[in-house]
Order: sequence, then structure tokens, then C-alpha cells
Amino acid sequence: MNKRLTRSVKDKVIGGVAGGIAEYFEIDPVIVRVLFVVSLFFHGAGFIAYIVLWIALPEANYVLETSLNTSAQSINSDDPQMKQDDAASAYFKRLEEKKIKRNRNLGIVLLVLGCIFLADNFIPKIRFADFWPIILIALGLSMLLKAKKS
Repeated sequence: MNKRLTRSVKDKVIGGVAGGIAEYFEIDPVIVRVLFVVSLFFHGAGFIAYIVLWIALPEANYVLETSLNTSAQSINSDDPQMKQDDAASAYFKRLEEKKIKRNRNLGIVLLVLGCIFLADNFIPKIRFADFWPIILIALGLSMLLKAKKS
């Protein structure tokens, strides 16, 4: 089997970059995530690296067969092939909905960061360094609220 560096589909928080790196090197993804966060304090290098890797790395191919089989058993139909097709369709529909939501959230984050950088350039008393704690708190709260809904 040929080992490739890809973005993770099954261990994803934002874009799957940290999960993909962790799978490639066979380490805990928390370690990679902590390294990205720590590198943020070095002039934003972690943020830039994450965005570049998010764009450059392809998404891994991953289909959860046990989930498809379990979902297929719960559908009431006589044709087993039809059950499996319906389960696969439902699975990929949920996956597409998650992708759309994730892209919307990323767009909002990039929009806010762009506004902060723009304000930093044109309004002399605003410093970007003052906003990092607010941004981190907002991201943490959104992740906690999202986890609470699940």
C-alpha cells in the first residue's frame, strides 16, 4: 500500500490537515493540533501553513462501510441492493451538508480576519495582536456549542 499525505476525512476538526498529518506519521492528532496553535504565536506561521496545506493536500478517500451496512439494515425494503444504495445516498448527502457548513464557517472566519487586517492597516490605534485572544475565545466557544448540539 502506497502511503500518501492527505487531509483526513474521519479525524477532522476544521479542514482535516492535522488529522491527515497525524495519520501519515502515525501519531496522535492532538500533538499536531497543539503544534499548529503554538506556531500561531510565531508571527502567524501556523495559520499560514494550515491554509496552504488545506489548499494543497487532497482529501482522503474514505467510505464507512459498516455505517452504510448498518443504515441499510434499518431501511424497510425487500431489495438489499436498494437498501444499500439508499444508505449510501443518505451518507453522502450528510457529508455534502457538512462540507457546505464548514465552507460557510471558514468564509466567515476569513472575512472577519480580513476586516481586522484592513482595520490594522488604515486605523492607527488598532493593533492586530490585541484581537488574538478574542478570536481564539470565539473559535473555542463555537466549537463547544457545536459539540453540545451533536
